[in-house]
Amino acid sequence: MSPVSPVTKVRAVAHIHSEWSDDASWPLDRLAAAFRRRGRSVLLMCEHSRTFTEAKWKEYVEACAAASRDGVLVVPGLEYNDADNVVHIPVWGDVPFLSQTPDIAGVLAHTREADGIAVFAHPWRRAAWRRFDPAWAKDLTAVEIWNRKYDGWAPNREALAYAERLGLPPFVALDFHGARQFFPLAMEVTLADAPTRSSVEEALRAGHFEALAFSRSALRLASGVGGVALAAAESARALAARAMRGALALRR
Repeated sequence: MSPVSPVTKVRAVAHIHSEWSDDASWPLDRLAAAFRRRGRSVLLMCEHSRTFTEAKWKEYVEACAAASRDGVLVVPGLEYNDADNVVHIPVWGDVPFLSQTPDIAGVLAHTREADGIAVFAHPWRRAAWRRFDPAWAKDLTAVEIWNRKYDGWAPNREALAYAERLGLPPFVALDFHGARQFFPLAMEVTLADAPTRSSVEEALRAGHFEALAFSRSALRLASGVGGVALAAAESARALAARAMRGALALRR
Protein backbone atom coordinates (compact mmCIF):
# COMPACT_ATOMS: atom_id res chain seq x y z
CA MET A 1 0.00 0.00 0.00
CA SER A 2 1.42 3.38 -0.98
CA PRO A 3 1.72 5.99 1.78
CA VAL A 4 -0.97 8.66 1.98
CA SER A 5 0.35 12.14 1.27
CA PRO A 6 -0.05 14.47 4.24
CA VAL A 7 -2.40 17.41 3.80
CA THR A 8 -2.49 20.82 5.42
CA LYS A 9 -5.62 22.90 5.87
CA VAL A 10 -5.20 26.68 6.03
CA ARG A 11 -7.71 29.44 6.63
CA ALA A 12 -7.44 32.11 3.94
CA VAL A 13 -9.11 35.50 3.70
CA ALA A 14 -9.95 36.49 0.15
CA HIS A 15 -10.28 39.73 -1.78
CA ILE A 16 -8.06 41.96 0.37
CA HIS A 17 -7.03 45.48 -0.69
CA SER A 18 -3.98 47.26 0.71
CA GLU A 19 -2.40 50.66 0.24
CA TRP A 20 -1.39 49.43 -3.22
CA SER A 21 -5.02 50.00 -4.27
CA ASP A 22 -6.26 53.52 -4.89
CA ASP A 23 -9.14 53.22 -2.41
CA ALA A 24 -7.46 51.48 0.56
CA SER A 25 -4.73 52.46 3.01
CA TRP A 26 -3.53 49.51 5.10
CA PRO A 27 0.11 48.43 4.49
CA LEU A 28 0.73 44.76 3.78
CA ASP A 29 2.53 44.15 7.07
CA ARG A 30 -0.33 45.68 9.07
CA LEU A 31 -2.83 43.47 7.25
CA ALA A 32 -0.72 40.38 7.90
CA ALA A 33 -0.50 41.16 11.61
CA ALA A 34 -4.22 41.93 11.92
CA PHE A 35 -5.33 38.73 10.25
CA ARG A 36 -2.74 36.65 12.11
CA ARG A 37 -4.42 37.75 15.36
CA ARG A 38 -7.71 36.52 13.88
CA GLY A 39 -6.36 33.08 13.10
CA ARG A 40 -5.84 33.52 9.36
CA SER A 41 -2.63 32.31 7.76
CA VAL A 42 -3.16 33.17 4.08
CA LEU A 43 -4.12 36.52 2.57
CA LEU A 44 -5.45 36.35 -0.99
CA MET A 45 -4.70 39.93 -2.01
CA CYS A 46 -6.79 41.62 -4.66
CA GLU A 47 -5.55 45.07 -5.68
CA HIS A 48 -7.39 47.16 -8.25
CA SER A 49 -5.67 46.87 -11.61
CA ARG A 50 -6.65 50.39 -12.67
CA THR A 51 -3.49 52.03 -11.27
CA PHE A 52 -1.06 49.20 -12.02
CA THR A 53 1.56 48.79 -14.70
CA GLU A 54 3.68 45.77 -15.51
CA ALA A 55 6.56 47.25 -13.52
CA LYS A 56 4.31 48.02 -10.53
CA TRP A 57 2.92 44.47 -10.62
CA LYS A 58 6.43 42.99 -10.42
CA GLU A 59 7.26 45.31 -7.53
CA TYR A 60 4.05 44.32 -5.78
CA VAL A 61 4.75 40.59 -6.12
CA GLU A 62 8.09 41.18 -4.40
CA ALA A 63 6.41 43.25 -1.66
CA CYS A 64 3.94 40.42 -0.96
CA ALA A 65 6.81 37.95 -0.68
CA ALA A 66 8.61 40.27 1.76
CA ALA A 67 5.43 40.63 3.87
CA SER A 68 5.02 36.83 4.09
CA ARG A 69 6.48 35.98 7.48
CA ASP A 70 5.59 34.96 11.04
CA GLY A 71 3.23 32.27 9.81
CA VAL A 72 1.27 34.42 7.34
CA LEU A 73 1.47 33.99 3.57
CA VAL A 74 0.58 37.03 1.45
CA VAL A 75 -0.50 35.92 -2.05
CA PRO A 76 -0.48 38.67 -4.71
CA GLY A 77 -3.56 39.16 -6.88
CA LEU A 78 -5.33 41.74 -9.02
CA GLU A 79 -8.98 42.65 -9.42
CA TYR A 80 -9.72 43.49 -13.05
CA ASN A 81 -12.84 45.42 -14.04
CA ASP A 82 -14.39 46.37 -17.36
CA ALA A 83 -14.32 49.90 -18.76
CA ASP A 84 -17.39 51.16 -16.87
CA ASN A 85 -16.58 49.34 -13.62
CA VAL A 86 -19.40 46.80 -13.56
CA VAL A 87 -17.90 43.29 -13.91
CA HIS A 88 -15.01 42.54 -11.54
CA ILE A 89 -12.72 39.50 -11.74
CA PRO A 90 -10.10 38.80 -9.05
CA VAL A 91 -7.17 36.87 -10.53
CA TRP A 92 -4.39 34.91 -8.80
CA GLY A 93 -1.54 32.86 -10.19
CA ASP A 94 1.42 33.35 -12.49
CA VAL A 95 -0.60 35.53 -14.86
CA PRO A 96 1.12 38.44 -16.60
CA PHE A 97 -0.26 41.94 -16.07
CA LEU A 98 -3.15 42.36 -18.53
CA SER A 99 -3.56 46.20 -18.57
CA GLN A 100 -5.56 48.52 -16.32
CA THR A 101 -9.07 47.91 -17.71
CA PRO A 102 -8.87 44.98 -20.12
CA ASP A 103 -11.72 43.20 -21.86
CA ILE A 104 -13.20 40.72 -19.37
CA ALA A 105 -13.41 37.87 -21.86
CA GLY A 106 -9.71 38.44 -22.53
CA VAL A 107 -8.91 38.42 -18.81
CA LEU A 108 -10.58 35.05 -18.41
CA ALA A 109 -9.00 33.56 -21.52
CA HIS A 110 -5.50 34.75 -20.58
CA THR A 111 -5.95 33.52 -17.01
CA ARG A 112 -6.98 30.08 -18.22
CA GLU A 113 -4.03 29.94 -20.62
CA ALA A 114 -1.66 30.85 -17.76
CA ASP A 115 -3.27 28.22 -15.51
CA GLY A 116 -4.40 30.94 -13.14
CA ILE A 117 -7.41 31.37 -10.85
CA ALA A 118 -10.33 33.67 -11.71
CA VAL A 119 -13.37 34.42 -9.52
CA PHE A 120 -16.52 36.38 -10.38
CA ALA A 121 -16.70 39.03 -7.64
CA HIS A 122 -19.94 40.40 -6.12
CA PRO A 123 -22.16 39.45 -9.09
CA TRP A 124 -25.14 41.40 -7.70
CA ARG A 125 -23.26 44.71 -7.42
CA ARG A 126 -24.65 46.93 -10.18
CA ALA A 127 -26.33 43.81 -11.59
CA ALA A 128 -23.00 42.62 -13.01
CA TRP A 129 -24.45 39.14 -13.52
CA ARG A 130 -26.68 40.51 -16.31
CA ARG A 131 -23.59 41.42 -18.31
CA PHE A 132 -21.75 38.19 -17.60
CA ASP A 133 -21.68 35.79 -20.54
CA PRO A 134 -22.48 32.25 -19.28
CA ALA A 135 -19.96 30.96 -21.83
CA TRP A 136 -17.25 32.52 -19.65
CA ALA A 137 -18.03 30.06 -16.85
CA LYS A 138 -15.59 27.52 -18.28
CA ASP A 139 -12.75 29.94 -17.47
CA LEU A 140 -13.86 30.67 -13.89
CA THR A 141 -12.75 28.96 -10.71
CA ALA A 142 -15.60 30.14 -8.44
CA VAL A 143 -18.28 32.77 -7.79
CA GLU A 144 -18.48 35.04 -4.75
CA ILE A 145 -21.72 34.18 -2.97
CA TRP A 146 -20.92 36.32 0.06
CA ASN A 147 -19.00 39.57 -0.19
CA ARG A 148 -18.76 41.29 3.20
CA LYS A 149 -18.59 44.79 1.72
CA TYR A 150 -21.63 44.47 -0.54
CA ASP A 151 -23.69 41.63 0.94
CA GLY A 152 -23.17 42.53 4.59
CA TRP A 153 -23.82 40.01 7.34
CA ALA A 154 -25.59 37.37 5.23
CA PRO A 155 -24.82 35.39 2.08
CA ASN A 156 -26.39 36.52 -1.18
CA ARG A 157 -28.91 33.79 -1.98
CA GLU A 158 -29.31 34.99 -5.56
CA ALA A 159 -25.53 34.76 -6.05
CA LEU A 160 -25.55 31.24 -4.60
CA ALA A 161 -28.30 30.16 -6.98
CA TYR A 162 -26.40 31.80 -9.84
CA ALA A 163 -23.20 29.90 -8.95
CA GLU A 164 -25.19 26.67 -8.93
CA ARG A 165 -26.64 27.46 -12.38
CA LEU A 166 -23.12 28.04 -13.71
CA GLY A 167 -21.91 24.83 -12.06
CA LEU A 168 -19.23 26.66 -10.08
CA PRO A 169 -18.21 26.38 -6.40
CA PRO A 170 -18.93 29.17 -3.92
CA PHE A 171 -16.39 31.69 -2.69
CA VAL A 172 -16.66 34.01 0.31
CA ALA A 173 -14.73 37.26 0.45
CA LEU A 174 -14.24 40.27 2.68
CA ASP A 175 -13.52 42.81 -0.07
CA PHE A 176 -11.39 44.37 2.64
CA HIS A 177 -10.66 48.10 2.41
CA GLY A 178 -10.76 48.92 6.12
CA ALA A 179 -11.80 47.76 9.58
CA ARG A 180 -15.51 47.67 8.70
CA GLN A 181 -14.91 44.57 6.62
CA PHE A 182 -13.47 42.39 9.40
CA PHE A 183 -15.87 39.45 9.59
CA PRO A 184 -15.59 35.68 10.23
CA LEU A 185 -15.57 34.62 6.58
CA ALA A 186 -12.75 32.41 5.31
CA MET A 187 -11.78 29.99 2.60
CA GLU A 188 -10.45 26.74 4.03
CA VAL A 189 -7.85 25.56 1.52
CA THR A 190 -6.48 22.00 1.55
CA LEU A 191 -2.82 21.85 0.55
CA ALA A 192 -0.76 18.84 -0.47
CA ASP A 193 2.44 20.55 0.68
CA ALA A 194 3.58 23.27 3.06
CA PRO A 195 1.88 26.66 2.58
CA THR A 196 3.57 28.54 -0.25
CA ARG A 197 2.25 30.78 -2.97
CA SER A 198 2.48 27.93 -5.48
CA SER A 199 0.84 25.32 -3.23
CA VAL A 200 -2.05 27.65 -2.36
CA GLU A 201 -2.60 28.58 -6.00
CA GLU A 202 -2.46 24.91 -7.03
CA ALA A 203 -5.09 24.00 -4.42
CA LEU A 204 -7.37 26.83 -5.57
CA ARG A 205 -6.92 25.76 -9.18
CA ALA A 206 -7.88 22.19 -8.27
CA GLY A 207 -10.95 23.31 -6.31
CA HIS A 208 -9.58 22.07 -2.99
CA PHE A 209 -11.34 24.69 -0.90
CA GLU A 210 -14.48 25.24 1.14
CA ALA A 211 -16.27 28.50 1.89
CA LEU A 212 -16.66 29.03 5.65
CA ALA A 213 -18.57 31.47 7.81
CA PHE A 214 -18.24 31.43 11.60
CA SER A 215 -15.98 28.34 11.14
CA ARG A 216 -18.74 26.31 9.52
CA SER A 217 -19.87 25.75 5.95
CA ALA A 218 -21.17 28.98 4.44
CA LEU A 219 -23.64 26.91 2.42
CA ARG A 220 -25.33 25.74 5.60
CA LEU A 221 -25.86 29.37 6.57
CA ALA A 222 -27.50 30.22 3.27
CA SER A 223 -30.69 28.38 4.24
CA GLY A 224 -32.57 27.07 7.25
CA VAL A 225 -32.80 28.76 10.63
CA GLY A 226 -29.25 30.09 10.46
CA GLY A 227 -29.84 31.65 7.08
CA VAL A 228 -33.07 33.29 8.21
CA ALA A 229 -31.37 34.70 11.32
CA LEU A 230 -28.46 36.11 9.32
CA ALA A 231 -30.78 37.64 6.73
CA ALA A 232 -32.80 39.30 9.52
CA ALA A 233 -29.62 40.60 11.14
CA GLU A 234 -28.42 42.02 7.82
CA SER A 235 -31.78 43.73 7.20
CA ALA A 236 -31.61 45.31 10.66
CA ARG A 237 -28.00 46.38 10.12
CA ALA A 238 -28.78 47.93 6.73
CA LEU A 239 -31.81 49.77 8.14
CA ALA A 240 -29.77 51.14 11.06
CA ALA A 241 -26.99 52.23 8.69
CA ARG A 242 -29.47 54.12 6.48
CA ALA A 243 -30.99 55.78 9.53
CA MET A 244 -27.55 56.82 10.75
CA ARG A 245 -26.65 58.28 7.35
CA GLY A 246 -29.94 60.18 7.32
CA ALA A 247 -29.33 61.60 10.79
CA LEU A 248 -25.84 62.71 9.86
CA ALA A 249 -27.14 64.37 6.69
CA LEU A 250 -29.67 66.40 8.72
CA ARG A 251 -26.92 67.70 10.99
CA ARG A 252 -24.96 69.18 8.11
